[in-house]
Amino acid sequence: MNAVYARGLNGEFALADGSLPWKNSAQLQAEFRADMNRFRQLTSGGAVIMGFNTFKTFRAPLKDRMNVVIQNQAEAAPLNEKKFTFFPSIEAAVQALHSAGFSGSRIFLIGGAKLFSKAFSSRLVDGTVYETVFRAQFPEASVFMQKPDSALWKLTQSEEAGLLTFNCYRRRMETP
Repeated sequence: MNAVYARGLNGEFALADGSLPWKNSAQLQAEFRADMNRFRQLTSGGAVIMGFNTFKTFRAPLKDRMNVVIQNQAEAAPLNEKKFTFFPSIEAAVQALHSAGFSGSRIFLIGGAKLFSKAFSSRLVDGTVYETVFRAQFPEASVFMQKPDSALWKLTQSEEAGLLTFNCYRRRMETP
């Protein structure tokens, strides 16, 4: 499974209500669109896994993607391309996606912070980490996300575009 997220210069990830701090910044609209275009290109045709709080920020499922929501009390349901599908755990969701023909390279964890923390600490993210860094500060942010641990992840690609840096990380090979 891969991970896709954006953060501010100091790790800013979300506001208290779960929304993105740069989404409504008049100065960052071009960068916000560029980040959304990259996100769309990366995840289209795949499956996106999100936590319940992230789900609450969506008006509708993302088009051309299987939309999976992790909710602890959820009953696993058949995957449905037209609506959100709920699962009680990341593991149950990934298993169902694999059974439906999705390879790990087409599965993307997209938030929120609690789900990222669980997935990284459990080593469920084992593919590529796609990180966008908005080179700006967002003092109103209340949720933070730091870059991947360099002991476990290697920066393999970095590209700057305006006030954005697009980074790709791959898991380092484990030593015996």
